[in-house]
Amino acid sequence: MKKLSIIILALTLYIGANAQDASNPAKSADNSTMTNGFIGLLGGYSLSMGNWTHTSYITGDAGKWLSNNPDNLSAGFAGNGSTFGIEGAWYFCKNVGIGGLVSYSHYAFNGLDSLSAGYDKSFDVDQITTTVSGGYDIVNFMTGLYFRFPCSDKLDVTAKLLGGFTSATTPQIAVDVEDGGVDDGSFYQQRCTANSFGYMAGLGVSYKLNNWLGLNLQGIYASSEPDFMIDNTNRNNSIGRLITEYKQPLTNFNICLGVTYLIGNK
Repeated sequence: MKKLSIIILALTLYIGANAQDASNPAKSADNSTMTNGFIGLLGGYSLSMGNWTHTSYITGDAGKWLSNNPDNLSAGFAGNGSTFGIEGAWYFCKNVGIGGLVSYSHYAFNGLDSLSAGYDKSFDVDQITTTVSGGYDIVNFMTGLYFRFPCSDKLDVTAKLLGGFTSATTPQIAVDVEDGGVDDGSFYQQRCTANSFGYMAGLGVSYKLNNWLGLNLQGIYASSEPDFMIDNTNRNNSIGRLITEYKQPLTNFNICLGVTYLIGNK
């Protein structure tokens, strides 16, 4: 909390120091007027991080899934994925602006073999077939502060600090059990959607191709912590991995390339 207060204070002082420039056109390194804002598209590769990526299926001596094991409970089996979105900002002074980002990210399921082998050991049957439908889907609606630091008439270092609404959905997991030549049917861990507060922090570079078009390359760290309440259907007993709720930080790091339409360039 102390660190957050220091950051907020520093941002407040920084904005106040630059606010006096708001009534004057911002100038670049060669004294030409800078753009007042932008709107653009971005997309790239997203790396999942933290407990969310763990693929633990730890059993006891009898093959029973350990329901109180913290590694088992925190494992999210999330792989890497992709992200894309639209964002825009308006600079109310030379270096500081306000804007927003709407994005969608999809993450593959990772560790299916580990999960299926764990179920097989727990149930002690002839065959377990585990299938996954979809993956993790995350939608963000963020707003906050944008910063730019001109290096030349065409190149800027950029940063942003955003917060807002995150909606995340889990994959569906189906487990089919066969024993003694008889198919005992499938049970399902259903897809679940949960909403929460999320935040992003980004750093990158922007290059001005001409008076109305630019490119940017940025790294964006994002995190949220939705509280999933997961339904299990067609399940006759609690043998094996049974997840009815999941609350872990869904953290990810995105490497994005974007194209922007520059607004208010003179």
